[in-house]
Amino acid sequence: MSNPVSDMLMQQAGVGTDPVAAAVAIANQGNLDAAQQMLQDVLKRTPKHAEAWFRLGQVHASRNEFKPAIQAFKRTVGIMPQAPEGHVHLGNTYLRHGRPSQAAQAYREGLKFHPGYALLHFNHGVALKQLGDVAMAIAAYNAAITLDPNYAPSHFSLGNALRESGKLQEAEASYRRAIALQPNYTGAYVNLSGMLAAQEKHLEALEAGFAALKLDPHQPDALRNVSMSLYKLGRFAEGVQVALLALNALPDNTIFQYHMGEMLYGLMRSGDEAKAREHAAQWKAAFPDDPVAQHMASAVLGGQVPERAGDTYVRETFDRFAADFETVLGGLGYRVPELLCTAIKDEMPGRTGLSVLDAGCGTGLCAPFLRPTAKSLVGVDLSGGMLEKARARKIYDSLHETELGVFLAKTSDRYDVSVAADVFCYFGALTPSFTALAAKMTPQGVFGFTVEAMPEGMHVAEGYRLGPTGRYQHDEAYVKQALEQAGFSLLRFDQTHGREEMGQPVPCFMVLARRA
Repeated sequence: MSNPVSDMLMQQAGVGTDPVAAAVAIANQGNLDAAQQMLQDVLKRTPKHAEAWFRLGQVHASRNEFKPAIQAFKRTVGIMPQAPEGHVHLGNTYLRHGRPSQAAQAYREGLKFHPGYALLHFNHGVALKQLGDVAMAIAAYNAAITLDPNYAPSHFSLGNALRESGKLQEAEASYRRAIALQPNYTGAYVNLSGMLAAQEKHLEALEAGFAALKLDPHQPDALRNVSMSLYKLGRFAEGVQVALLALNALPDNTIFQYHMGEMLYGLMRSGDEAKAREHAAQWKAAFPDDPVAQHMASAVLGGQVPERAGDTYVRETFDRFAADFETVLGGLGYRVPELLCTAIKDEMPGRTGLSVLDAGCGTGLCAPFLRPTAKSLVGVDLSGGMLEKARARKIYDSLHETELGVFLAKTSDRYDVSVAADVFCYFGALTPSFTALAAKMTPQGVFGFTVEAMPEGMHVAEGYRLGPTGRYQHDEAYVKQALEQAGFSLLRFDQTHGREEMGQPVPCFMVLARRA
């Protein structure tokens, strides 16, 4: 789809066009100040020189000067509204500066004068899509394609809108048409691979993703899509290689640190522990300051591990997953909050007006079960992203973004109930936290929590280990000992399944204890 300056604009000049042509040539050489001065000189002599206004608008736009660019393009369309380019550039300038409503209006005005101009229809679709009117955007893209069926970006953008509308087969066809027209269209390959991966069509997703990486080996979305599909297909050895490529190309992209951890865990589960440890050692050495690399590599390597996960690792992990946290857990058969809170209520039948602490509250999954018994419900979590979700529930009396130990050291409140659902899987040593909680609980207060169970037959001197998933696993005897040392008496100790992982249930201990 070409975008020449209209012949009508050229013919409108009241003086010879050479000064304007010279200004364009100078601007193309990078001397924008001189070009601007020449164009302004022309406009002093001929204020209705549409071509000069148009070129002046381009100069301002290239320098990201919003107001003078808008003024120049408005003068262009005011002098010659039947020329489509002025409307296109006016709308594009609005769009570039985050004003899609004004952009859409500019394109509509242009279409009144030039309804057969495909680029106006296409850009109108872009503005409509940004405004959230996906149905009208689809209509605009289709109008552009009818007028110019060989413009690949129209098919690509139509594919994006169709995908958002849930019309996945049509979206796939649009992406493939864009690629057929423009075989080096990286974005079309990337979006196609992501859409196919989301539909669990991972072999096809890999084909599109690898095509994108052939064009741009550092394209982050293509790397992510390929990594996800390799993981879902169980091709962990290849996935590690992709993750390493991504980390080398994009060392500050946290998502690939997580992908690396997932791939190494998959490699461990598939039986290639030696190769997983080899890559983990390299990973840990290459990223000494990255909390995800350090924590997850240590989980794979085993050996001496820290007593708990670092605050930065926990915060970054849960901030990253906050948006999709509950959806992901829902797909893993997660029922810990309901089971744990129900067990606590069974131990305190009929009790209401309680002071309750939800330690490591996350998005607030325990809150609906705790609220009926609580006079005061307080939540604590390190992740601001998770607390945003908890706050949106409007159930808690107060929420605190801080580490649990820091909160307990500072608060003067006492709690009748403390709940920690899947919190201590990020703690190895339990006694310090249990002791701090006991100090803030009322006599006979009930403490309920879960921990991930150490595999049967495994024993370590510490009573806990950092599992290859990056979560701590605990020995039953150690958990009971830590409770006793903190001043709790055991009420209930059940083994259950907290969730599934790679299709397998993950054993955990659900524990209730009473403050002496």
